[in-house]
Amino acid sequence: MSSDRLDMTGLEEEILTSIRRIVRAIELYSHSLVSQVGLTSPQLSVLKSVARLSPATPTAIARQLSLSQPTVSGILERLQGKSLVERTATNGDKRMHSYALTEQAHLQMASSPPLLQEGFLQRLGQLQDWERSMLLSALQRVANLMDVETLEAQPSLTTGHGEA
Repeated sequence: MSSDRLDMTGLEEEILTSIRRIVRAIELYSHSLVSQVGLTSPQLSVLKSVARLSPATPTAIARQLSLSQPTVSGILERLQGKSLVERTATNGDKRMHSYALTEQAHLQMASSPPLLQEGFLQRLGQLQDWERSMLLSALQRVANLMDVETLEAQPSLTTGHGEA
C-alpha cells in the first residue's frame, strides 16, 4: 500500500467510494447541463425559483433556496446579462428590485432537463419517515466528519466548479 494512502477497512473504503460516486454523478450532471442548455445548476435553480415566485425579490429567492442574498444577487446579475431575467424597481423604490423571467428564459427552461435533485427528492419522498431521518443523521455526521457543515450549500446538486 502506498504511503500517501491511509489504511482503511473494507467498510471505510465503501463509504468513500459511495461519496466519490455521488460527487462524480453531480459533476457529470453539471457538465451535461452546461453543454445542453448553457446554464449551471445554480442558475437553473434560480430561474425556477423566479418562475415560482414571479415577480421575485432576491430575498425571497434566497429564502426559498436557502442561500445568502449576495449569492443570489450575483446569480441574478449573470442571468440578467444573459437576458434571462428582467429587473424592475419594486413599488417605485429604486433600491428594491424584483425579477421576472424573459420569454427567452421560458423557452430555455422548457428545453432544460430536470434538476438532478428533482428526481432524487421524488424518490426520497417515497421512503419511510424513519429512513429519511436515518439518512439525514448520517449525512449530517458525514458533513461534520468532513468539517464542512458550516459551508453554504448550493441551491441544487452541483459541483463547486465554474460560475454560478
